[in-house]
Amino acid sequence: MKRFISLVLILLGGLLLYWGYDLQQQLDMALIQRVTGKVPERVWQYYVTGGVALLVGVFGLWRFR
Repeated sequence: MKRFISLVLILLGGLLLYWGYDLQQQLDMALIQRVTGKVPERVWQYYVTGGVALLVGVFGLWRFR
């Protein structure tokens, strides 16, 4: 069961990282980034959440072999 949860976290983390990248490439986010010079907070939320989920999933697989 723990291995399954780890795999789900890895999958979810990868999806969140992809969605964050996809969101950053959209025209409105690119425009906000050019005007303000900063990446919008919404994109960072996807990146951070996805990264944490991915790391926890990998750690879970490594620990519960």
